[in-house]
Amino acid sequence: MGLSVKAILRWLPAILFGAALAVFFILFFRYQRKPVIRELDRISASSGDKLEILGEHFGNESDGSKLFIGSHALTSTGLLEWSDNRILARVPRNDGAILVKVKTRSGLSEGVVLGDANRFPRVEYGSWLPGAPYVEYAEPQEGAAGTLVTLRGEGFGGRRGGGAILVNRSDPDAPVGSEPPDVGKYLEIQSVERWADDAVSFRIPENAATGNIYIRKGGSFSNPVSFDITDEAGFFIKDNPVTWSLRQEVSVRRIGSFPGNTLYMYIPIPEAGAGQGEALVLESPELSGPNMSAGEWNEKEKDVEFIHETDGLSLYRLEELKPEEIRTISRQLVVTVDRVRASVNIDALEPYDPSNPDIAAALASDSQIKPETVARVASRVVGNIRNDWLKSRAVYDYVAALLDWSDDPPTRVVSDYISSKLADSEGYSFLFCSLARAAGVPSRPVGGCLMDAEGNSRKWWWAEVWIEGLGWVPVDPALGDGAAENFAKSHDEAPEVSEETEIQSPADFYFGGLDNHHIAFSRGIRSSGPTQPSSRPAIPSDHYSLQGAYEEATGNLMSYESLWPVPRPTAVY
Repeated sequence: MGLSVKAILRWLPAILFGAALAVFFILFFRYQRKPVIRELDRISASSGDKLEILGEHFGNESDGSKLFIGSHALTSTGLLEWSDNRILARVPRNDGAILVKVKTRSGLSEGVVLGDANRFPRVEYGSWLPGAPYVEYAEPQEGAAGTLVTLRGEGFGGRRGGGAILVNRSDPDAPVGSEPPDVGKYLEIQSVERWADDAVSFRIPENAATGNIYIRKGGSFSNPVSFDITDEAGFFIKDNPVTWSLRQEVSVRRIGSFPGNTLYMYIPIPEAGAGQGEALVLESPELSGPNMSAGEWNEKEKDVEFIHETDGLSLYRLEELKPEEIRTISRQLVVTVDRVRASVNIDALEPYDPSNPDIAAALASDSQIKPETVARVASRVVGNIRNDWLKSRAVYDYVAALLDWSDDPPTRVVSDYISSKLADSEGYSFLFCSLARAAGVPSRPVGGCLMDAEGNSRKWWWAEVWIEGLGWVPVDPALGDGAAENFAKSHDEAPEVSEETEIQSPADFYFGGLDNHHIAFSRGIRSSGPTQPSSRPAIPSDHYSLQGAYEEATGNLMSYESLWPVPRPTAVY
């Protein structure tokens, strides 16, 4: 039997109170789950930029949650990642400052202002210049080559874009205040491991000196932050600088083609490193052909185009090559090279940092360096030696004792050098690097040219080993083994340790030292690769650098011959 009306009336207040309490808790917890935006990773952005939004209670996109950047909700194409406390989205086209909001079933968040990077007023960071990056501090504040450094501050930009990090190389004045640095005296970091609006991370390069570090964004420099270069592991002695002016040319001839063809060419620029500064390209590419008038010259110049420079390679495009035509890209290079010697404190050496990407590359096997094929020999050569510097010397002495010089060795296979015992500079370099890597010492081949006093140059290969706390140290096993006796003398008069000490032998000097007649065009393998779809890549027969791409033919370019002569000196200062 059901409840009587009297009983229902007696319980009605309790029922109404319970229902009201349930509604209260539902509304309370729903309000508590209202989305909250705590932070954007940038204060302004351009269309297409990635925007990271941090906060709470964003819910899930599949549950109907929406992100508003401006007045419209983003579609799935603009939403890259979504979790309850983080959203990663691509900024849509906007015009001026807009609000960023998150809407869920629990409500709408407060709006956070996002400015248009092209229109939003630049702000002042800390006590520094309006709109310029502001560096609060560096961590650590001292270190050697290869040290991972993080600069923390504000206004670095959410992405690198055209930004740069500049580390002192040779500026003794250490500018202070708002005085801009002389960028010619600073090293620009090529590989940045992290770039965010409030932090950038990079590794200290070779040739860095104690002094200031700057961040450059657009046309503005950050405040300077001081960094001390430590030398517990050793240091480099540099003297006798020589400035070389070089003529670099690449020619294409014997062309077989039909209309509708293109050839891409990747021309290397000398690569800075131990003892060698940044190179300058002084002339634009030129095009030559037989019996051309001025008008014909101007017309042909339209068929070559400089595309861009990346990783030390200049990319050119040559279009509509014709049979019987000769095309030549020609330019002048200027580079200063010091005689350099490493002074190593063997007792202070530490193991290398395996997280350094340069180290991983310098221990790998590739098409030129094959450590796995000589692993047993390397183990026998280094024995129980644990120190990387002493391991390197053991390998260096073994290669010099094993090989004899040959301008035309019978093999180019790394493992076969051990049985043939004949090699040119390439063989000395590649065998040394393969054995060093097999022994656990990071090593890389260096390709370039070697000059002599009579103005001649020849293709040359040597090597570098990584010594933690010091950086990349040069070794030239071919010259150390007396290879210069087989051709015109191309190195300094007997290299001296110092004015107070006796002359070193070539074997001692070229282990950790290099004269000022070596010019490097690649250290390891330049990482670029073919970029054109359906292209036909080619490697020139007589190249003087190692790189991922040299030439790419497309369209109706059926055949051609390319000439890559070794850059020749035109002047020396």
